[in-house]
Amino acid sequence: MKTLIRNARIIDCKDRVIENGDMLFSEEGILEIGRVDQDADRVIDGTDRTVLPGFIDCHVHPACLCAEDEMTVSYLTYKGAMDMLRSGITTFRSVGTKYNADVRLRNLIESGQIDGPRIKAAGAPICITCGHCEEIGLPCDTVGETLKAARTLCKERVDWLKMMPTAGVLGVGPATEIQLSREQIEAVIAVGHAFNTPTCAHLMNYEALEFCVEAGLTCVEHGYDMDERIARRMVELGTWYVPTVAVTLQESTYIKPDTKHNKELVEKAAAAQQRVRNAVKIAIREGVKMAVGTDTGCPFTDPEHYAYGTELYLYSISGMAPLDILKAATIRGAELLGIDGETGSLECGKCADITVISGDPLEDIENCKRVDYTFCRGKLLYHRA
Repeated sequence: MKTLIRNARIIDCKDRVIENGDMLFSEEGILEIGRVDQDADRVIDGTDRTVLPGFIDCHVHPACLCAEDEMTVSYLTYKGAMDMLRSGITTFRSVGTKYNADVRLRNLIESGQIDGPRIKAAGAPICITCGHCEEIGLPCDTVGETLKAARTLCKERVDWLKMMPTAGVLGVGPATEIQLSREQIEAVIAVGHAFNTPTCAHLMNYEALEFCVEAGLTCVEHGYDMDERIARRMVELGTWYVPTVAVTLQESTYIKPDTKHNKELVEKAAAAQQRVRNAVKIAIREGVKMAVGTDTGCPFTDPEHYAYGTELYLYSISGMAPLDILKAATIRGAELLGIDGETGSLECGKCADITVISGDPLEDIENCKRVDYTFCRGKLLYHRA
């Protein structure tokens, strides 16, 4: 089925911004960009709208942090994936799902049995007993257990290996507590190298951050204690950064401090928010490779609360230019996930992963919250009524 969008602003997230342009595409890919003089099965008026590559969220827990039975987790993984479409997200990286439900959903979508966004799946995260995300992860307390967990995940054909070297805002104890040992971290990274599988790590401690970067980690998640020295080292080594700024803002804003537990969560989230704002400013100034991730699945970090658009806005007030923000949300995310040959920019021949929003994001980045249409591989999977 061919779809034609007429008279829209087209931002290809490579090097072109076309005013009053047309785009023709189908399930086969993007067919024409510019001025199109042919008919289509579906025609969309792009007046006062912007056409962008589909957004990419590189840090998602599609089933939230659910630790229920396998059927419940599988259902919530699917529901969470489909909810992403409301934010214009056509690809996401799942970085922690019990039972490897994200891997199975990825396989169903890639085989064409069901429609949905493109998924890069990490399966269950590697953690310690009673550590951060143990309820959905693979607890490992020795190097041997860690090696077996990492190899088992690779056997399941995960796209990424995710580990939890430190505690987190929602976990027990301070967010800066180191949990995985250096030897365990090195073991995961070594398995990743052996199986050609990239690695990422939940990091909220300076010492753990520094060690992971030097050990050859592919991508830092959160990295709230980043300073100029580590940022420069990440640039030298080509280490990626997914800061997830919005999650602690959402938690400190929307969680009601009506119990002792909730009050502690709000305080930890507010403190983490100050640290990540500083880290993002440093990363932007030093030129660290950044992609967008929201930590969707954490409390109040979801499409209903505009987590993705909020993440982009927080980059804006931290000093990132609007076009660079859009690139971080699209082509940079595709580069991180190794799919920039397929998606991430609007080019003839690429997959028709397309997001249509109202307004101009170059004038106001918060227009990215105004998603009208989301197409995955040329299929319309979301339309705001």
